Amino acid sequence: MKPSVKGFRVILSVEASQPVIEFTGRLTKAFVFALNLELQSFRGVEGIVAPIHISPLFKVSKDHELGEPAYSYVVKSKEKKEITPIILNGEYIFHIGGEADLVNKVVSRLKQLSCPMLMRIHNNIVRFKVEKVVDVTAEIFEKAGSINGRVRLYLKAPAQIFNVYTPAKLPDFTNSAIELLMVPYAIFNNSLTITRQLVESSFDTLGKLVGTWYSMRTLKPVEIIFREKRQTNLAGHTTYIIQEEDADKLKKIQDVLAIAEIVGIGRSRQNGFGTAVVK
Repeated sequence: MKPSVKGFRVILSVEASQPVIEFTGRLTKAFVFALNLELQSFRGVEGIVAPIHISPLFKVSKDHELGEPAYSYVVKSKEKKEITPIILNGEYIFHIGGEADLVNKVVSRLKQLSCPMLMRIHNNIVRFKVEKVVDVTAEIFEKAGSINGRVRLYLKAPAQIFNVYTPAKLPDFTNSAIELLMVPYAIFNNSLTITRQLVESSFDTLGKLVGTWYSMRTLKPVEIIFREKRQTNLAGHTTYIIQEEDADKLKKIQDVLAIAEIVGIGRSRQNGFGTAVVK
């Protein structure tokens, strides 16, 4: 049975008193958690999938699409580059998605916030004002339902990818669908735990998504500042060829791809990592 998931885009105005260098997933998480104190129990546990994803900030594109990133990062290279702070002052958008009942409660409180909210985050005073909340669940499933033959997975926010055989460790680099899409596959199977049995059962679905050779060039490691430390994560995009002709099995792949956009991929998704868009 397909799980009940929901995804929303939250358009809001944000103003920070100082330039921001910290990954803005921490800002959106702090804002959402302040309105939903029960979410404090969702701490990252190795091998356990969080039931909710809260993305970092993006610029608004085409009404409610996720545009350019509104967070500081640099592409990792041998040359040590400085991460430049950004100024937050204007209209932005973030995505929130996950288990339907939980997300509906969270979004209901966001909609009820009729006045601006001021928060002190580190040494910064950040003002949030919700302008609009858009349910994109049906739109995402409809889009994924038209995918056939080839799909591109964009990592709009850098991801921490599970090592599926050792969930406590991160792989150095991968474009394997079994690694990148293990979280949405788990949620598709109504599981919040990455087990060997779950991984083995994924081969018949995720194994039909064959990574193209040039995807090794379009994925890249990027560095962000998280909890005041530099952290390296996977960004860019990857392209898969779908080698499946059976209609029912193809529908399963399409549903997993839709869930990937709704709940994100990889670990630490409640902190803003792993926001994905499929096309």
